[in-house]
Amino acid sequence: MMQARYSATNQALHWITAACMFAILPLAWVMTHAKEGTPYSAALFNWHKTLGVIVLVVTAIRIVWRFREPPPPYPPGVARFDQTLAHVVYWLFFAVLLWMPITGGLLTLFGAHPIRFFNLIATPQLVAPDRDLAALFGALHSAGQWAVYALIALHLAAVALHLIWSRDGVLGRMLPANAAEPRPVRPTPQRGEAFSRRAASLASKSS
Repeated sequence: MMQARYSATNQALHWITAACMFAILPLAWVMTHAKEGTPYSAALFNWHKTLGVIVLVVTAIRIVWRFREPPPPYPPGVARFDQTLAHVVYWLFFAVLLWMPITGGLLTLFGAHPIRFFNLIATPQLVAPDRDLAALFGALHSAGQWAVYALIALHLAAVALHLIWSRDGVLGRMLPANAAEPRPVRPTPQRGEAFSRRAASLASKSS
């Protein structure tokens, strides 16, 4: 029996978000260590901002889609506690994926550094520069990075646990059909039932 999975749309949105985040994180480190005021530095910042806008738009779509299309049920071997924890982390991820591009965008606006999408398409300066507000949103953006690191680490640890240890098919919910099926869950016989089966087996062999 095929396990329940997220739809192709949900899967695509998830993996687009993952790809953007795994590009944004190293970009953030490189751009903050690059020499300021150079075309190379400007390009890194523009790509970082572009990917952030993509994450913001995709996350908004994912939240709307979540209510339109609820997630599939978990495989039968997943404990209730694990399901609750996954649900909490899921919404914390959404909160952080909104927080980071919004604070980063406001930092850009009030810091008078308009986004150049894909390092090609310039955007206008929509608000008057404000150094104090830029500093505030910069601090909020920097603080949010630690939540990003923690949630990604927790998410990857949970994936590894379910994939290597539990083998319960949780990862398969976010993969195409036949990519990863859950291990069949076999009920554990009670002690008395196991003894009866063994006695019946011995009796059949002796007859």
